[in-house]
Amino acid sequence: MRTWLAAAAAGATLLAVTGCTVNGPDPAPAPSAPAPDESMKLPQRPKDLAVAGKRDDDVCTWLSAEQQQSLRVSGAQPVIKDGDNYNGCGYLGDTGAARFAIGVRIVPEPIELFLQKINSSPGTRQVYELNGFGTVQSQIGGGESLGCDAFIDAAQGQTVWVNMQLQTPGAMNADQMCEKAQTAAHSAVSTLQAQS
Repeated sequence: MRTWLAAAAAGATLLAVTGCTVNGPDPAPAPSAPAPDESMKLPQRPKDLAVAGKRDDDVCTWLSAEQQQSLRVSGAQPVIKDGDNYNGCGYLGDTGAARFAIGVRIVPEPIELFLQKINSSPGTRQVYELNGFGTVQSQIGGGESLGCDAFIDAAQGQTVWVNMQLQTPGAMNADQMCEKAQTAAHSAVSTLQAQS
């Protein structure tokens, strides 16, 4: 339990660095948020994933035991709530050399609007396709050594946010952290597609 609380505290620190709120929609985008442009154009979704209205326990089923083993994570726990937080699930991971946490959350906002709140580090925002769904990878400005995020255009007005937070400073580089975030995002989408 103490380990999970430490992970939650690290997550809270990371969220403070991001300038992003987990208490629902922010009335104004962060001043440094980039304006949407053509380079961030996402492909059309093959269909909507059934994420709207899902609770923490539902989200905790999106990474199977086999997927968790592959990611080297375990201990699925609902995200710690502070007010009207986004529903989601958190996992603790350990590679031997690196300790980390992975969070999977449902953001009830279109991806374009949610991304305007994210203080991305210049040059870290990349668009890719994940099983047909547009996904944006990003690292937080000033917190590049702390982790990596993947934001999935899951459904109309719904974003799935996968966050990888490094708990052992310097134990992974940006590519390794973003690979973990991408793998977790791919696992969640694959499970959701299989459940449809």
